[in-house]
Amino acid sequence: MSHILLARPHPFIVSEMAPFLQDQGHSFSKLTQLDALNEQLSQAKAAVISLALSSPLAHTAEEVVTAIRQKNARLPLVFASLLPLDRVQKNILQLLEQHHPAASVVSATSTLGSGRPGQPDTALYFSKDDLNNPDSRRQFAQLLKQHAL
Repeated sequence: MSHILLARPHPFIVSEMAPFLQDQGHSFSKLTQLDALNEQLSQAKAAVISLALSSPLAHTAEEVVTAIRQKNARLPLVFASLLPLDRVQKNILQLLEQHHPAASVVSATSTLGSGRPGQPDTALYFSKDDLNNPDSRRQFAQLLKQHAL
């Protein structure tokens, strides 16, 4: 069973993603303070970062990605949003390319770049619709299994 860190836990992530993770046999924890990141990362096989403008964690997605990359440059990242990938792909690539010039994004329905789940230069992406669609949900579950080894 892999442990997933909800590193920027927007309420959507907690209400929708947490049950999905449990159904897939993953454990998870929520980051409530950036100061606790080092301790939380020691157990994590991947981190989920909400792209929402607001979060109970008072840091932007960029700040969270940077903090994670400073402490664990190889940790697989997963981004989440209420929006479809085509509406957030530019933002995700900008976040990743600061740390990995040849960054890729893989979702349940498409791939940007030469994505390889489990590699630090590849991030997974899911939207709320992906979790509500049985085919996309199944595909995302397989991707997450490969990504969070």
